[in-house]
Formats: sequence, C-alpha cells, structure tokens
Amino acid sequence: MEGVIGTLRIPIYWAECEPAPGVHDFATLDAQIGAAAAHGIRVQPFVYGTPGWVAPEQARPPLSVRASTAWSSFLRVLVRRYGGGGEFWREQARREPIRLWQIWNEPNFVLFWKPWPSADAYARLLRVSARAIHDIDPGALIALAGVAPVNAGIRTWVFLRRLLRIPGVRRDFDTAALHPYSTTLPELEYQLRKVRGVMAAVGLGRRPLLVTELGVASQGTYPSAFVRGTTGQAEFLRVAYARLLEMRRRWRIGGVDWFTWQDGTQPDPHCAFCEGAGLLDVSGRPKPAWWALRRTARASERP
Repeated sequence: MEGVIGTLRIPIYWAECEPAPGVHDFATLDAQIGAAAAHGIRVQPFVYGTPGWVAPEQARPPLSVRASTAWSSFLRVLVRRYGGGGEFWREQARREPIRLWQIWNEPNFVLFWKPWPSADAYARLLRVSARAIHDIDPGALIALAGVAPVNAGIRTWVFLRRLLRIPGVRRDFDTAALHPYSTTLPELEYQLRKVRGVMAAVGLGRRPLLVTELGVASQGTYPSAFVRGTTGQAEFLRVAYARLLEMRRRWRIGGVDWFTWQDGTQPDPHCAFCEGAGLLDVSGRPKPAWWALRRTARASERP
C-alpha cells in the first residue's frame, strides 16, 4: 500500500472505546493505527457514536452538560494517546501522529443525528470538540463532518449554508468535508460546485475541502444505481478521481477517500451499495477498482 495510499480514514466509535465511564479499550485502534503507520500511511479518523451510559442511541449527539463533558474528556484522551507527542508513538518504530480530527459523521442525515439534523446543534458540538482537542494539541486540525446527499435529512448545501452562517463557527474548523455520492460525473461535479459556492458566499472560498467518502459498488444485495459491476466500479473510480485531480486546485480539494477498503459480508439495510463498495473483495483479493486506484495514484505523481 505504501506509496499508493496516503491516508486511511477510519471510525473511532466512542461507544466501543469507552464502554463505561473512564474505562477505555484501545486494542483495535492501536492495531489499526500502528499498522497504517508502519506503511507510512496517515490515519484520518472521524469520531462518532454516543455510548449507552450517556444516551439511549449512539446517533444522539452529546449536547447536554453531562454528555458534552464526557465527550470532551474522551477527545482529550484520544489526542493524548494518538496526537502529536501522543503516548502511543513512544514505542512505535515509525510515527504518524494524527493531526486532523473529523468531528462526527453526516450530521445532516437523520440516521447519524437524532432526533433530527440541526446546523445549530452541530455547531455546538463542533465548538466543544475543537476546544477539547486544542487543549491538548494546539496545532491539531479540525475537519467538519462529511455531509452527504440524503433524503432523510437536510440537503448538503442547505445544511452547510446554515452552519457556516453561525457566528464564530469558522474559528472551530480548518477544513470542510463532503460525501458527494453520485452515479455519474455530472452529479459529482454538481455537488462540488454547489458546496464551493456556499463556502465562497460566506467568505470561505479558500478554505480546503476534503472528500472523505466517495464510492460505488461492484455488487450488492439490494437493487441500486450505485451497483455497477466490477468493471463499472473501476471505471467510475477512474473518471471520478481523474476529474477531482484535474479540479483539485480550483475546488481546493485537500484529499479524497474511497468508501470502502474491503467488501462487507452483511447487507446494510440503510445503504444499498455499501456491502460491495470495497477495493478488495471479502477474501482480500484486489478488485479492478483497486488496480484503477493504483494507476490513478501513480499518474498523479508524474510531473
């Protein structure tokens, strides 16, 4: 992977890492982050999911005084462990401390933000999170949660417009993030242009934008326009990455992450294509999309 993959985006589930107050389990994260660092790959996490001892649903954000205090404490633990100068790196042969932290996931989607998405509520979570992270690592970067084109929620650009107009919010993040799921190149471009227009309208046209999820599937249990077959998946990856690379300066794209690394074994009732969106199949064999990514990465490095 080294030399082809520059970043690995992974979830950090609060509920899994702190199953009880003050009780932490980082065994899985240690293995993932350590393996990535050994290959020279930077981990780019998004932190998500409220544990049951805080709220009845993991998609209910920690906004009460008690919940936000617990959330802030957890973020500080993470940064002390994996951030710049983090204790985890003391025994690692190769160090790739986490410098960019993405706060939550798709807060414009009711699946991930209950009872209903709210730009004002997300801004409160973002402010608390930025303060907690910067308490430990003042140089750390904060990314907005990736917003996605969903029906059960708020439109991507509407949510961002509301968020970016909130006084003071621009001080709490360094880069915006987008999940521009599309089945065609024009659809992809439309979403990028709309979001860039919203950012420019509020004076943030120069702020970087990360594409933290993008993908289509080679197969799936449920019918979907996002299920394209192995050849179609590879071709979509090729043309999408080529266009994003071509426009990366104009759109100020700071990075692109494919969803996902490996096919799943169980269908997802909330996502018709996620099961088969991997670059590798369930047994770990590279799919045509993996080879398309390799060729794209190498082409992008040519002078």
